[in-house]
Amino acid sequence: MYAPYRPSYLRFAALLGFLAVAAVGGSVIHPVVGLAPILGIGVVWVVHSVPIRYPVLVLTYLVLAVDYGPDRPQSGFWPSPLAPIGDLLFTQLNALTKIPVLRFPLIDGLIFWFLGLAVYRRVTKSPLEPNLPPMPRPLAIMTALTLISILAMEFRGLARGGDFKNSLWQWHQGAVLPFIVAMYHYALRGPEDWPILSKIVIAAGITKALVGSYFALVVVPAMGIEVEYTTSHSDSMTFIFCVLVVLTRFIEKPKLAHVLRGLGVLAFIVPGMIFNDRRLAYVSLGGCLMAAYLINPWTPLKRFITRVLPFFVPIIVVYLAIGWNRSGGVWGPAETIRSLIDGQGGEGNLDYRDLENLNMIATWDQFPILGTGYGHEFLEPYPLPDISFVFPTYRFHPHNSLLGLLAFGGLIGYTGVWMYIAGTVYFAVRAYHRSTVSEYRSAALVIVGVLASYVNQVFGDMGIISYICTFLVAMCVAMAGKLATTTGAWPIPNSALIPPPARAPEPPPGAIVYSNPGEPPTPAVAVGGGGTTPGSQEAPPPAALRDGSATG
Repeated sequence: MYAPYRPSYLRFAALLGFLAVAAVGGSVIHPVVGLAPILGIGVVWVVHSVPIRYPVLVLTYLVLAVDYGPDRPQSGFWPSPLAPIGDLLFTQLNALTKIPVLRFPLIDGLIFWFLGLAVYRRVTKSPLEPNLPPMPRPLAIMTALTLISILAMEFRGLARGGDFKNSLWQWHQGAVLPFIVAMYHYALRGPEDWPILSKIVIAAGITKALVGSYFALVVVPAMGIEVEYTTSHSDSMTFIFCVLVVLTRFIEKPKLAHVLRGLGVLAFIVPGMIFNDRRLAYVSLGGCLMAAYLINPWTPLKRFITRVLPFFVPIIVVYLAIGWNRSGGVWGPAETIRSLIDGQGGEGNLDYRDLENLNMIATWDQFPILGTGYGHEFLEPYPLPDISFVFPTYRFHPHNSLLGLLAFGGLIGYTGVWMYIAGTVYFAVRAYHRSTVSEYRSAALVIVGVLASYVNQVFGDMGIISYICTFLVAMCVAMAGKLATTTGAWPIPNSALIPPPARAPEPPPGAIVYSNPGEPPTPAVAVGGGGTTPGSQEAPPPAALRDGSATG
């Protein structure tokens, strides 16, 4: 007889003791570091015991919901309760642990850890990970081309004497994007994971909206200050994602439940957008709705909008004419539209962004094909206000990241880095028109909208170096590929998802087989191990013989 198994209480006590000592020791460095051992063991247990999509979904929520330090959340005046988690995710680990070699943020380590674990499970055919639709090969190539182009721009910049240390911050998030796409590709099963993914993003958007609303309504009045924004610039993309999910679900399947749930979401998201006060958010939302209108077929709703909208054009023109030189209150939208056209420098004057854009064009004009390469500052033939006292490396990081790509990479680098955007929109639109599932069609419209808002964010701000924007885009790229292959918008060559047709049992030697209905029976000829001649089982026998009324 075997002795009964008794748990090792000594090992358990030793583990608790180790965690306690590690937590106390880590707290001396940073409060969050004190929790790192406990969180580390918990993460290791989770990722080895549950499907990888669950920790990836948790990571998605944290990236979008916590404070992202480089964006100076809450205008730099107030850290939210989630700020310590943001510090842990986005701060260089060498600054937290005092270990010089750890010159990367925890978020990078988690991305590669989850990706490596997901690939390992696929290779070993782990039962935790089911089969998944492959990504269309052209989209995979275009996504990989992003990394190749960035590295080529880096080598070119270094060859021209560029600053390696500053160049890393110019392309870091862009180079990580293909790996985040791969992480989502291997973690998500297919379009059936879109509902839970969209709910995670909406939960993060509501979290940010609540933080921004509290900051605007409670903290700002108490401090007696004026702020430019309440959460961060990049949160505009999260808010737009939430609004698009609500609107596209109703567009694709109008029903009362979608209206009620949508209004509940908008009740939180819209105040968050208003308090955040980003003009790009409204411009992007308008562009997203225009894209959805153009992609959508001629449904009754689209016909109604097309017939009614012309009647509002004169009203809009009169409103803008009256409110062009007014501000505040009901004229707020007119003021925003004017600021987009005239700039913040006023009519006839160039503001900071205008001058910076002219400098970027002048830099691009130096090397229009290959660009300057990374590690170089943009030229300043049009003098800018000196902001080096708050942003010493501002000439490495233009606000207009789109023109920055042209200046640093030229036409070749720009095309290589951003080709995946055109490919993602292409596959999403193809999937939209070939899907009969309203949820999938809604997902395709949201994907197109997110890519459109990303282009706006990159053009109007430094969205290309934001983890928030990068994660939203990466999940949309991965999901567009899954939609395309699942809906048949892109063929799957030699797919392991489609099992081979079952081989009919071989008849015994001498049996009668029927090549085609209506043709005389032919005896089977044994080939090798008792098989039949090719083509002898192309179709079942006639009905009269299948039901037993006749025999061979």
